[in-house]
Amino acid sequence: MESTIRSVLSDVHVMYPGVDGQQIEGFYPGPTYSYAKSPAGTPFHLYIRDTATDLPMVRYYYGAPALRSSIEEFLREQYPDGSISATIAPDHKVDKASVVSDEETSAIVDATEAYDAMPDAAWLNQPLRGQTLIERLNRAMSWVLVARRDPDTQLIKRAHTTDWGDIKWEPNSDPSHMRPGDQWTVSIYDQAIAYAALRGLARLNAAAGREPDRARWQTEADNLKTATDLVLWQNDPGHGFYRIHRHVAPDNVAHDFPEDDVVAIGNAAAIYYGLADADKVPRILAALERARQESGASKPGLTLQPAYDDWFQVEMDPRMYQNGAIWDWWAGRQISAEFWSGYSQMARDHLLMVARDWASHPGKVREWESPWLGHNGADEAYAGAAAVVGQSIVDGLYGVRIVGNQISVTPRLDEMSGGVSVYEPATDMYVAYEYQAAERRESLQYGSNSSTALSLHLPVRWRGDTRARLDGKDWLPITYQRIGTSLTGTVVVPSGTHTVDFFEAASGRKKF
Repeated sequence: MESTIRSVLSDVHVMYPGVDGQQIEGFYPGPTYSYAKSPAGTPFHLYIRDTATDLPMVRYYYGAPALRSSIEEFLREQYPDGSISATIAPDHKVDKASVVSDEETSAIVDATEAYDAMPDAAWLNQPLRGQTLIERLNRAMSWVLVARRDPDTQLIKRAHTTDWGDIKWEPNSDPSHMRPGDQWTVSIYDQAIAYAALRGLARLNAAAGREPDRARWQTEADNLKTATDLVLWQNDPGHGFYRIHRHVAPDNVAHDFPEDDVVAIGNAAAIYYGLADADKVPRILAALERARQESGASKPGLTLQPAYDDWFQVEMDPRMYQNGAIWDWWAGRQISAEFWSGYSQMARDHLLMVARDWASHPGKVREWESPWLGHNGADEAYAGAAAVVGQSIVDGLYGVRIVGNQISVTPRLDEMSGGVSVYEPATDMYVAYEYQAAERRESLQYGSNSSTALSLHLPVRWRGDTRARLDGKDWLPITYQRIGTSLTGTVVVPSGTHTVDFFEAASGRKKF
């Protein structure tokens, strides 16, 4: 799948002069989002939601400007009230999609990802049109909490879209902008990404030396989590997942079925972004899998089940677009969430479903698919989908995570064998390994040029005591952690090229 991911990102990679003359490097969503042949207007737009989605894989193909310059440009063109545009473009015009509330939070997530790839407090404190980057991020979040927080539920509100979509319920020729009288809702997706943004913003403020702001955003994150569980979590035996959304007063929209029964993909976002507690995760994953099977979907990424049958926008007919179609944009996040929360077998099964689907249309990554209607989205090289599926492979299946000069490796191959090589151009950092599994033994041959020690987290697949050895010589102390259905043993090992053997101790011998 790697060559397809690389090719899709390359096809939409662009550079242009920014509003203050700096070169901006980014990625537009896909070929159908290019307007180069139009006699008037801009040739393309960069979308903040897509930019944040792309970055987890962009970092492994492109240098620092591709990680930083687009978020800097979004912040240079920030609205005076602190809000963030949906798009930026070579014509330097901005346009906010007012039905959604995740443009600011996406910008913060994007900045956090860029910082994690290249941690540098000076970058956070650099001036952008008279305000520092971190001050602009703080203003963006303040706008969300002032302009988009519902006072009754204390949750972030948006239009009556699906939990994450940008097409509102009401019939209108401009479905991505609010009009007076349009219905407001509080959705699980917005709370999930806002929670990640708040926690990321707390870390960025800590790095920038702004302790009061760090404490403020962490408190807001904690409060948002509590309010979300209170308003949206359904704990009864018939549910065990978050509501797609709740209507905000005044409630002018009535449905002919209980919306509380809709299993929305925002539940996967709740795991992916860290909002869902560990005790909720298996119930959410079970609900998502039931929904997939009930719908007849051949892979994960189902936006919702059941679909709405009376949406007023024609592109939102049942099983179309955001209303119950399948998106790899979401499948990748769901699979990553399954891996990270300790449900590797489910994640591998789902990843294989996506891989088989890609193999049926080589070189193509579709924006969305509706096998029920025999209809797919027009875009067949959708960068965001390629990126998040790539993330589910690199950071999910192979478990490679690089934060600055800190590298952790968590192979989630269990009894299978395999390997990966990952290189980050912006930092000239690499890590590669080959993992081999036997019945009661695992061997990891690895190499890295990190300046610090690596953390290896290997699966413990046996009942007996475990030992670990470096290069057939030094015994390594092991710490253990259980996440979901997975038990891992962690060892800290030197950089360079080495081999770690992980095995069950012979019966009757003392534990090391």
